[in-house]
Amino acid sequence: MARYIEFSTDFLDDVRERVNLVELIGKTVKLKRSGANRYVGCCPFHDEKTPSFNISTEKNLYKCYGCPARGDAIQWMMSHHNLTFHDAVIQLSTLAGMELPATIGSREENIERRQHLASLYQALKTAERIYIRGLDKSAAARRYLEQNRGLSSQTIQEFGLGVVATGVVSYMTSTPHVALVESGLACERDDKTVFDRFRHRIMIPIRNEVGNLIGFAGRSLVEKPDRTSKYINSPETDLFHKCRELFALHRAKPAIRAARLAVIVEGYFDVMGLHQAGENKAVAPMGTAFTSQQLDRLLPHIDTLVFAFDGDKAGRQAGLQAALLTLETLPDSKSAKFVFLPEGEDPDSFIRANGLDAWNTLIKEAIPLSSFMASYITKNLDRSVPETQVEAATKAKEILARIKQAPTFKSALQSHFEDLIGFKLQVGN
Repeated sequence: MARYIEFSTDFLDDVRERVNLVELIGKTVKLKRSGANRYVGCCPFHDEKTPSFNISTEKNLYKCYGCPARGDAIQWMMSHHNLTFHDAVIQLSTLAGMELPATIGSREENIERRQHLASLYQALKTAERIYIRGLDKSAAARRYLEQNRGLSSQTIQEFGLGVVATGVVSYMTSTPHVALVESGLACERDDKTVFDRFRHRIMIPIRNEVGNLIGFAGRSLVEKPDRTSKYINSPETDLFHKCRELFALHRAKPAIRAARLAVIVEGYFDVMGLHQAGENKAVAPMGTAFTSQQLDRLLPHIDTLVFAFDGDKAGRQAGLQAALLTLETLPDSKSAKFVFLPEGEDPDSFIRANGLDAWNTLIKEAIPLSSFMASYITKNLDRSVPETQVEAATKAKEILARIKQAPTFKSALQSHFEDLIGFKLQVGN
């Protein structure tokens, strides 16, 4: 039986969303910005002297007003490069750094896999409806969201927040046990019976880049840290991979694309509070450190990353880890900056207390990656003491060795470090 790759709708949507159409088409068509969300150029599909070919960065679509040409990234590859649909998707997914789906097999095997994934999506959607109804029954949760976190009813509704008390398994009798377990909603005992993973928690839906529900985060309503974790996420499933996803990216992407800038914060409620206040470019990792896969998700849409961390020791350490990661991945055409909030503040509390204008000032005055790295290597540096120069040089060379994709930035940073330390650095390529 013939074997082939069959692309799911979710995968195709992901390809379309992750490819930067301006960069893709700009390789062969000279484009010029025209407004905040539009680029124009002469259409490559017919002869013209006045540009009528338009690209919307908000919609990630192209359209010519002088001929029938229009479409997305896949259509561009098919029309301009004479590729089949299959080959166009493969080339674009490679360009976007995406792994091809593990759906290589017979048609029957692929149908079976699609049915399996559909059952997981359905289980999550059913649970979401139960969680949302649960919020109406929990005065404590409503009080926490509105009074402690300052969220409006509109924000609560837009983010689909809910509550689970003792669980949802007993209400989902028509959902197969295998779907409950493999969607991450339930755990399985040795005797094959199942029990709820989430209990007594505020439930936060997690959606992928195209907006499909893939899992949940649960914030405990039991204020006893010694007895339960404050936050738990869905486990790794066929739908949810926490190292790859960014919370609220599907909501933030239009604003990120328009500004060519993304703001990375640490918490779910930081994101929700910022969006409510008007900072729509905010996203967050899944309760863990920022990863290279999450960075890859953002790169097609940004020129600048701004990391916003708490100003305490833990926040500084998280900032350092994020900086080291970006050094390894960012090309010369991209940049990263860092905001460290005042002691005792997080992004959510800061914007509630000070407003959007003060927040925008923080973002505008963010510390460049080079300055952050310079402060790191010069800590305790005394140029009159050679030992401290050696220590600074060692850290500087370790930082420079991480830069793989930005040779110009590496050269400039090395010169900057040498000026600070007081002598030339011997750094390998």
